[in-house]
Amino acid sequence: MVFYAFYFALYAQIAIGITFMPLWLKDQGLSEATIGTCLAAAATIAVVVNPLVGTVADRTHRNKAILIGLIVCATLATLALTAISGAVLVALLFLTYRSFISPLVPLAESILIANLTAYRLDFGQVRAWGSASVVATTLLCGFLVDWFDTRAILWLLLAILLAQIVTSKGLPARARDAQPLITTAAILSALSNRGFLMLLGSAAISQACHGVFYAYSTFRWLEAGHSTSTIGIFWSIGVGVEIVAFVFGGRITARLTSRKIIVIACIAGILRWGIFGLSAELAPTLVVQILQGATLGLTQIGVASYIRQNIAPAFLSSATGVYWASTGLITALAILISARLYPISSSYVFLFTAMLCAVGTVVAALMMEKSNRGNDGGASLP
Repeated sequence: MVFYAFYFALYAQIAIGITFMPLWLKDQGLSEATIGTCLAAAATIAVVVNPLVGTVADRTHRNKAILIGLIVCATLATLALTAISGAVLVALLFLTYRSFISPLVPLAESILIANLTAYRLDFGQVRAWGSASVVATTLLCGFLVDWFDTRAILWLLLAILLAQIVTSKGLPARARDAQPLITTAAILSALSNRGFLMLLGSAAISQACHGVFYAYSTFRWLEAGHSTSTIGIFWSIGVGVEIVAFVFGGRITARLTSRKIIVIACIAGILRWGIFGLSAELAPTLVVQILQGATLGLTQIGVASYIRQNIAPAFLSSATGVYWASTGLITALAILISARLYPISSSYVFLFTAMLCAVGTVVAALMMEKSNRGNDGGASLP
């Protein structure tokens, strides 16, 4: 149960960051465009921090200790955010906080994937607990903001980070079997695999579109006249469908290759962001949120399946770190472009992400062609 408990706490923190933290930043005096730039900067920081932390974790085999240390630092940064004011100071401290939390997901995934067999776990089942946490947290946070004000966001975040510290202590350090020390050259060689690079060009694009969604969807819904509690319900619907995808993740990967799963996810992204770009009213929003099961759930299932089948255990932290860093880089660029599009029309932001998913679909389809020729996009890394 330790993985389930930790993932519940981990994704509760993520839920606040993607749904209501932009509102808190706006309350501190930042404009929508500035918030977009700030989130893009945070994603850029992840490009540097995630591979660095992943490499250190692979070399030292101290994944758990690094994970806990980062959570403690994030807790202190959040506590400091409750005590400061001024847009510039808030932005700088927020970026500091994001530098601590950005490696948490790749680190946690490297520990989980390395222990799936030993603990008889299914990735989708564990990840579903994280999605369930997003449902509960967004609903709770939405009502708290309606009842009180945006200050409730940080205090709830502090409570969640403390829960992460407690639950993370029960995690295994890494895989049960010790791995040999590796070199930077070996990591670079392993990550130069063509199939892995194409994974970055498709699944990472799909995930990056969610980064834009997290940055601007709340503002678009408020613009359409929805309350924060209603927005919390919208998020819960999307994550509820996402949970279904994760629960059936094992059956999906048993029937489809990771490439085919990602193709489906990218096509769903074209539909989802295209619809949201055209309308943020109730009926279209319901369709948009139902598609989250494919755009987010299937993407993560496909990535986890690929990494488990193609990445050697000693390189899990590096591979997941590079994947999330690439996602962060694409996210940063997409949010920066969206920050210029939003003042013109919020609809342009999501029509733009629909175009990005079209690019991801093409790359994923090329991965399918390699898979159909029998080598599944490349040999296992190393």
